[in-house]
Amino acid sequence: MNLPKQTPEIFSILSRGNFISSNGSRGKLYDIIDHEGNYELLKEYFRHTGYTLERGHNYVYFSQSDEPNLILEKKLEAFSYYIDVMDFFSSMDTKPTVGTRYRVTQIAEECFSNERLKQKVFALSRKEKMVDKVAEIAGDLAQAGFFEQEDEDTFKVMDAIHYLEAVISLITIEQDGEQKNP
Repeated sequence: MNLPKQTPEIFSILSRGNFISSNGSRGKLYDIIDHEGNYELLKEYFRHTGYTLERGHNYVYFSQSDEPNLILEKKLEAFSYYIDVMDFFSSMDTKPTVGTRYRVTQIAEECFSNERLKQKVFALSRKEKMVDKVAEIAGDLAQAGFFEQEDEDTFKVMDAIHYLEAVISLITIEQDGEQKNP
């Protein structure tokens, strides 16, 4: 196999549950994965490690088909948090689309002037100050690979946000409040 020399770095990032997006600081790694047959080569190589290399709209990630129930439960809990976070950002004046830049101080100001946003942010973070609450939430999204921190106050929405949107769009809620997967 003629694997790219960046294969260990790619594995290190993806095996921690992170994404590699084309529009982030790891964009060069995305380009390497996407380059002439590398995706198929890497997918086959990583298959032997227990991971499946998956491709989304300008992002890649690992999935695993045989995960213990405890890990699946933890992922579902984390995802319920991301649903609430996406609801928070979707309620703002500027929606979370790829490439959107958010300033923590600007979001905090918007929360102070919008009671609905303020309630949502208070439900998502236990921090004392509004700026700290927003920074924590944006930091969580950056740690997961959905945002990328550009400086102390600015976060950029990554291509991987499509993953959250796709999974959320699969959820349907019945009128009696029961969830059902189509």
